[in-house]
Amino acid sequence: MKRPLLTVVIRGSKVRTIAPLQTLTTQALIPVIRGSQVGAIALLQTLTAATLTLAQPQPPVETTSFFCGTVEGIPATMARTPNGEMPMVIWDKNAIKDPEINAQQQCEEVSNRFQTYYDNGTLNYITSGIMNGELVACVAPGENAPCSGILFPLSGGSNPRGMLQRMFRIRVASAGPIAETTDRLYISFDKYLNGEYPQLPSLGSRTPPVPRRDVPQ
Repeated sequence: MKRPLLTVVIRGSKVRTIAPLQTLTTQALIPVIRGSQVGAIALLQTLTAATLTLAQPQPPVETTSFFCGTVEGIPATMARTPNGEMPMVIWDKNAIKDPEINAQQQCEEVSNRFQTYYDNGTLNYITSGIMNGELVACVAPGENAPCSGILFPLSGGSNPRGMLQRMFRIRVASAGPIAETTDRLYISFDKYLNGEYPQLPSLGSRTPPVPRRDVPQ
């Protein structure tokens, strides 16, 4: 690539611009020595290469992040994926156990927990269990594994399996006859994001994801 440049000649303590060169094909810094005076013709090849690199469109980041957004005006813990955005939990009045915590506060706290577990590699399965003496939705490293971290408390503990399905708006068939006290539901996080569970007809459909506007198409 040819670019016009200026030849700068340094004479003593003075710097003068002689004239623009028509073209340069030199690929290095060429010193010109004339007696005790040194001039230089600078061709910044590395800067040109860097400019061309920056001009290339950047691919989308292949990761998932979580934030508190809204679904039809209701705070919702959202997952932002390379394919778009989708709600995880919608914090309507039926999803809040503690009346002292409002929906926005619950949404932000749980979104941060999702992000923490995702970042440290423990967001593999979502299930229910007893932690710190209360029934909670929690993360687990595998199917039939115990809880390893709390996501949020579950209100009304008579049917944690059904409660978890309503919270995540999905249907998951049991492997056998359901015993409410022993049959725990394990939701695969990857399958959930891929839309592999049948949906319950409720607020905040998970498919199709909302296209991301900040990623070059």
